[in-house]
Amino acid sequence: MSKQAKGAGEQPATPAAPDEPTSPRAGTADPGVIAERLQYLFENKRKPDGKKYSYREAIRAIEEAGGASISVGYLSQLVNGVRTNPMMDAIQGLAKFFGVPLSYFDEHEDTEETNEQLKLVAALQHAGVQDVAMRTVGLPPESVKLVLSMIDRVREVEGLPPAESHTDADE
Repeated sequence: MSKQAKGAGEQPATPAAPDEPTSPRAGTADPGVIAERLQYLFENKRKPDGKKYSYREAIRAIEEAGGASISVGYLSQLVNGVRTNPMMDAIQGLAKFFGVPLSYFDEHEDTEETNEQLKLVAALQHAGVQDVAMRTVGLPPESVKLVLSMIDRVREVEGLPPAESHTDADE
């Protein structure tokens, strides 16, 4: 099992709406690769407003896109590791819904890169971040550095930790 998948299952996904049943197995040590990855996706792939998707919302979107019809109970069992051998059309619908490749659910797949992309998308959905990013498009590199240094200074003034820089390795 990949090290990313192992960390993904430490905190079971909690439905955003109270209408989803939870399994007594939630929180067990090894619910399986499918469950771990679904837990990670439900925890980290957010709606534009930043809230988690409920099972019903995911199912509705899958069905509206022409995917498989899945019950809330079945999805809950997949997420909690009660069912470990899902129907292929259910996994295809979930992969499409979450915007991940079908191979994401393969136990031999290294999901670290996909998870990093999901984190980036979530960060970009944060209020104002897209605005800041779009305004830097077309600026020369030294101007972008200036903007970043201003943001770093504001973070410092606000008492926030330094932001991770993805460009440090390139310099």
